[in-house]
Amino acid sequence: MKKIAIACKRSPEGAGRFSPAFKSVYRYLKRKGKEIVLEKPAAEILHLRHYNEFVRGKTRVDLILVMGGDGTILSVLRQMRKFNVPIFGINVGTLGFLSEIQPKAIGKALDQIFAGDYTIDRRPMIHVEVLRGRSVVQKLHALNEAVISHGSLARLIKLKTTVDQRKLTTYHADGLIVATPTGSTAYSLSAGGPILYPSLGALILTPICPHSFTQKPIVIPDSKTIDIVIESQSRGISLTVDGQESVPLEYGDRVRIGRDGVAQFVRLPTESFFATLREKLDWGKETEK
Repeated sequence: MKKIAIACKRSPEGAGRFSPAFKSVYRYLKRKGKEIVLEKPAAEILHLRHYNEFVRGKTRVDLILVMGGDGTILSVLRQMRKFNVPIFGINVGTLGFLSEIQPKAIGKALDQIFAGDYTIDRRPMIHVEVLRGRSVVQKLHALNEAVISHGSLARLIKLKTTVDQRKLTTYHADGLIVATPTGSTAYSLSAGGPILYPSLGALILTPICPHSFTQKPIVIPDSKTIDIVIESQSRGISLTVDGQESVPLEYGDRVRIGRDGVAQFVRLPTESFFATLREKLDWGKETEK
């Protein structure tokens, strides 16, 4: 790994608070003789006037260090998807399910990575297409989930859903989440969906506040193709991908979802999915008396 990118939020809030972490990473890479490319906000935090710029989707690198939370990682991942570059997350955000370490552990973690003491965690992604008649009007990619919902009104929407062209059900609900195993700990979990191990080849369909009590979350193989047809006339229905990209939907639109490649995350030997669950979800902590 010779050429390393440092990516961050495009407009970082409270940049001063994150400045020590950015400086620590930058100085470490300089000492190791790495070729460093920076996004403009990162360069501004470091007060650098002259630097090599990292442009998402254009600059080829060997590793991307993402300074931020899960939202920043999701954004970088989608824009760099075609290069299939390993990502290592340093959590200067909030919850950080995808971020590997805290800023205080930067030096030790990077020592391990550049010594080859790491593994690559491959997470399934999905492609999402919006079909209007016979035309594909939008193509998107997601690591976490695709959500169809009614944003402006508290009104049920009707979603006819098939799996490999076989009818599953017609949901009458506030919306529907189609989540990957990685996304199982995000919006789907809040809506009552199960937690899946991240590398499983599966998708979760989780209805949001369904009208029928019997319409529960269901897990299916990610080799299947899911089609969801909008059968409600009401306005304001939209498709949202990873909480960051949104597409307005119309009556009769078809949303088609299937597996599409993998995301690569650098993982340290001491880290595990189960440890992350215990830490982030406060599992196993003794109740204070």
